[in-house]
Amino acid sequence: MKLHMKLRSPFFKNIIQFFTLVCSLFVRNDLLIYAAAGAYGFLCSLVPIIMLIAGILIRFFKTTPDVIINMLSQTTLMQTFDLNNIFNSIFFVRRFGIFEIIITIFILWMARRFFSYLTRGFRQIFRDGVVKSPMFISVIAFSAEVLLVLGVALLIFVLNVFQSFINFTGLISYIPWFLKKSGELFLRFLTFGIMSIVIMLFYYFITGSKPKLLDCAIASVCCTFTFWVFNIIFHLFLNMGRYNIVYGVLSNLIVLLLEVYVFFMLLLFFAECIFVKQFYNILVFEQIYLLPPKNTKQLSAAFIRSVFQSPEFFIASELLELKKNEPIFSKNSKSECIYYIASGTVSYFENNHIEYFSAGSFFGEIDCLTKRKRHSTAIAETDARLFCVSYDDFKELLNFSPEAGKKMVKTMNSFYLRTSVSRLG
Repeated sequence: MKLHMKLRSPFFKNIIQFFTLVCSLFVRNDLLIYAAAGAYGFLCSLVPIIMLIAGILIRFFKTTPDVIINMLSQTTLMQTFDLNNIFNSIFFVRRFGIFEIIITIFILWMARRFFSYLTRGFRQIFRDGVVKSPMFISVIAFSAEVLLVLGVALLIFVLNVFQSFINFTGLISYIPWFLKKSGELFLRFLTFGIMSIVIMLFYYFITGSKPKLLDCAIASVCCTFTFWVFNIIFHLFLNMGRYNIVYGVLSNLIVLLLEVYVFFMLLLFFAECIFVKQFYNILVFEQIYLLPPKNTKQLSAAFIRSVFQSPEFFIASELLELKKNEPIFSKNSKSECIYYIASGTVSYFENNHIEYFSAGSFFGEIDCLTKRKRHSTAIAETDARLFCVSYDDFKELLNFSPEAGKKMVKTMNSFYLRTSVSRLG
């Protein structure tokens, strides 16, 4: 028997395992449904948010409705709604009293659906990491809504003042064309940066699992950049004339819904990336413990087995190299660890029952978890390579993964059933 340490796994294989975990968890958590719910919640929240922003601009910043309508009408996002009626209803209110305060709170409460759907999606990703208190979620959603409204209103006001100053002083005629283009490019990057910062803060505070701020920043930039690229490609191939013929006035709304859906899908996808990055080791351990059987006929299960079967995960574990017919442990010996078979075949004899384990299998869990002496004998049927997994590492896996816990319960049930039958026999 030879003992030595395993070297670190190749970088390329880590990348494959990483994105396999991200995609499999994304599908398992049904995040497409949460993205669709978030898109619907966004559309339900959009009009209340516009009303609040417009109300702040008109009442507190003394901005005229025509200026706001002209600014918002330049975006395809606002062309779906009748902005004149919205602003006329706001401008009709002459004073700001108790009734208007109640209406404002009610509108904010309507708009919070957008954040509540996203919070549910994050809870699905980060499992028990996100705080489940309904009051806490409501406070977070309400606060985020207020900050969003005030931030957008202030940004529109500053841009409007800057544009009015340029037009009033006549400086626009003296600005060279390259400075104009540079200004437009700066505004685009400013929007990109603000969007990335908001997403980064959302990742950092809502997840509850305390991920690294750098990971949140990288994920937010990737999310924003991917959506920006998608938006460019999407509008290059989009023919709004065909949509207008088929759907009429709903064409802009359908396109908007699709864009928002893709954004939320990307938002949840990169949140899943943060989760996998944060818990990568335990997630790989989970996949190894839950490996599909060797004779599986499902293509996806066979792919997962091929990706995770190799034991590079066990970096700090002891590697045992055994020859054929060499004993691994015997009855009444001390149970110090749980064994994972990297290659070869092992026979496991217990209570007049013999079982054969091949590569990708675990054995010896029950004795180790119950901290008792071995009640069985294990022998290498062929030349084999085994990894020793400590009690603490395996216990951490069972606490982290409900699926691993279910498999362990089935293993224990089978063991005690065999024990009962052997005693009766």
